[in-house]
Amino acid sequence: MGSSEEAKDILAPTLRQFHELAIAKEFEKVAAFYDPDAVLVHAGKDAVYGREAKIKTPFMLKFRASIISAILKDLQDFLSRAGKLTPKTYEPHYGMCGDFIIMISDYETETENMGVLKAKLTQIWRKNGDKYLLLHFEDVRK
Repeated sequence: MGSSEEAKDILAPTLRQFHELAIAKEFEKVAAFYDPDAVLVHAGKDAVYGREAKIKTPFMLKFRASIISAILKDLQDFLSRAGKLTPKTYEPHYGMCGDFIIMISDYETETENMGVLKAKLTQIWRKNGDKYLLLHFEDVRK
């Protein structure tokens, strides 16, 4: 079992790059950060995951990336609705076990079009070769 500092040191550069690309709306590059079996959960609202994505969009079955496409569409839609984002509070806590790094954080972000958003964020990253890919992304709005 790794330390929280080790987990933070491993994941911090990946998270920084991921967020920069997402805010820049470079979605094709963002896709490379997601595990093929990734799950996106908006607690109390909806979720997007492999099996559901296949049921809802059978024409995308040719590619394992169907889940990635669904998740990226969700991210694009959110950024279009939100407008410019200005993070206000972000205090991540890291844990590491085997091939997984878990990051949990309360955050507050000011948006151009939706006001201030507050949520608890949970991300689980799985080691894949020499890098970590986002397997589980969950936000619980406050």
